[in-house]
Amino acid sequence: MKHIMKHIRIFVMAMLLSVACGDAVAQQIEQVTGVPKNETKAERKAREKKLRALADSVAFIDAQMGVADRYFVITADRMMLGNSGRMYNFPNSSTNFILVQGDRGTVQIAFENGMLGANGLGGITVEGMVGDIRKSVSKKGDVQYIFSILGTGISAQVTIHLYRNSNQAVAVVSPNFFSDRLTVYGPLIPYKMQ
Repeated sequence: MKHIMKHIRIFVMAMLLSVACGDAVAQQIEQVTGVPKNETKAERKAREKKLRALADSVAFIDAQMGVADRYFVITADRMMLGNSGRMYNFPNSSTNFILVQGDRGTVQIAFENGMLGANGLGGITVEGMVGDIRKSVSKKGDVQYIFSILGTGISAQVTIHLYRNSNQAVAVVSPNFFSDRLTVYGPLIPYKMQ
């Protein structure tokens, strides 16, 4: 069943790519997803590697579209608090995220450590208007996206690094309410896909 779902996802990505990038990329995906008879282990590994690379390229295109549309979410896989480097692995991604919806944004952090925070979840939530937006692309093709979230009483500056050919991002949140910064690691996903 998992194998069938994987091929369905690949087919849907191929359809999306054919619309977004033309038929050439879709044909590449179709060639890679077909399993030839008498395939050797080395050929299978090479085919799967190429398929992963194509899927990562599709994820990067989706992530770039989310940034361009200003409708995206970064769900936290890992978080690091402050300059001391205290790492939080496997945080709850439904309560630890950075969300941008047009000109509104939210940074929510919930350490869920049994202590009440400003947001009642052991952390902090900053909601407000997104402003001072800057976007740049490095020579390698990595995307840097910087913006401020101006909330009531508290605000934060967010710097997002989106790595080329992947939807994996690193977001550094510099809040005005304390001096430590927060680093969030996770996938950048167009919000409309949620």
